[in-house]
Amino acid sequence: MKIEMHVHTSEGSPCAKADAESIMKAYAEAGYDALVITNHFDSVLLNEFGKTDEEKIERYLLGYRKAKAAEEKYGIQVMLGVEIRLEPNEEDFLIYGIDENFLFQHPDLCFLSQEEIFHLCHSCGALFYQAHPCREPWVPRDPEFLDGVEYNQRPNSENHNEKLDEWRKAYPELKLVSGSDCHDLDQVGFGGIETEKDVHNIKEVVALMKEEKIRLIVSTDSNC
Repeated sequence: MKIEMHVHTSEGSPCAKADAESIMKAYAEAGYDALVITNHFDSVLLNEFGKTDEEKIERYLLGYRKAKAAEEKYGIQVMLGVEIRLEPNEEDFLIYGIDENFLFQHPDLCFLSQEEIFHLCHSCGALFYQAHPCREPWVPRDPEFLDGVEYNQRPNSENHNEKLDEWRKAYPELKLVSGSDCHDLDQVGFGGIETEKDVHNIKEVVALMKEEKIRLIVSTDSNC
């Protein structure tokens, strides 16, 4: 299976230009079998989404739910992920393996420390990766509280994955994931993972990631 691990929709990430319907259509045409919707989860954005915690999470999930509703139409599985920013820092992290209930139960995730959110993710079987760790001005964060790091494949984004390779030499236990970090239709399909085994939900994807039974999709044309 071909799975995109990092994609945004305009309904959930205002910086994205493509809505859920357009994203689904484009990834179907690109030959993908599944998408993990990872809209931005940060305190400033959530405050714009509503007054109560429930309103904020309901609004946050809109893009994911619209994509999910189009699964049958486009023949692509849709799974929930999160790209979160932890206060007061600027770095972004990817969470794989949670569900909607997790977000409703933990609406203040942005205010946890890296150590706290790492352990919270592990308590429910989820994984915690740093997104685009070497994209300036961001830097890799504490590797003790990471499951892995992302080979970000978004075109022309100065991800400096070569610097990430050098940094990772000191932390060989960290796993890798690849994602397109897609915000618009010209960023579709540059990254992701491939699996030999069919998966039916995010928990099954996470199980393969833990066992490192995935192959990274790394573009040679993205100028990363």
